[in-house]
Amino acid sequence: MIYITGDTHVPIDIEKLNEDLFPEQKGLTRSDYVIVCGDFGGVWDDSERHRLWLEWLTERPFTLLFADGNHENYDMLEKYPEAQWNGGKVHMVADNIIHLMRGQVFIIDGKCFFVMGGAVSRDRFTRTEGRSWWRREMPDDAEFKEGLKNLGEVGFDVDYIITHTAPTAITSKFYSCAEEKPLGEYLQYIADTVKFKKWFFGHVHCDTEINDKFIALYDRIYDLEAGAMLDERCKGYGRRDIPGENPTIRFF
Repeated sequence: MIYITGDTHVPIDIEKLNEDLFPEQKGLTRSDYVIVCGDFGGVWDDSERHRLWLEWLTERPFTLLFADGNHENYDMLEKYPEAQWNGGKVHMVADNIIHLMRGQVFIIDGKCFFVMGGAVSRDRFTRTEGRSWWRREMPDDAEFKEGLKNLGEVGFDVDYIITHTAPTAITSKFYSCAEEKPLGEYLQYIADTVKFKKWFFGHVHCDTEINDKFIALYDRIYDLEAGAMLDERCKGYGRRDIPGENPTIRFF
């Protein structure tokens, strides 16, 4: 089984994965997956709070996979061991918490996924570099090239695409960000070139099926086998201001 959801910004939007809001997990095993479309946030600092949340996630019955978003601590994330997993490069955060690296193709539960993380923090001017913002939030040319190489090896034909932001034609429906243009245009090329069934992304803090191909996720959880969102019980859990919390979500 594979479920897909949007930004978790641990701990702010992680409640959607507790047993009350996601009871389906009670029947899952480590061979079942929940994929987060960027802004995981679980690797953020060395605080006891984040250590406890990572421990809580290791106790979930499923394996959590995540693309990176713009709100990740890349200094910490890149210290985790790099490995080959299901055909692509990953960082192993824990046995059941795995970072799907940029430009990789994975075979997960018999399905082919292309993953490309990254995006621009539109609130970066309010953040501190190396503490709450990292330049690595945007992919570099080597990652772009590796993505195209890996797609070429599967004939530019995958089942699903997981990203944090989306192609320019899609993000233009939500916002305009010139700094994100290189990634947006790259993803647009992929959208125009690659054969795929569905494209899932986060970043825009809403849940909507834009068309028959593109699905934005935030609070909701998508059941890939059923081809549909789970019901409305999760709605609204990602839209809270928490005074004193580190700045992780007010701007995507």
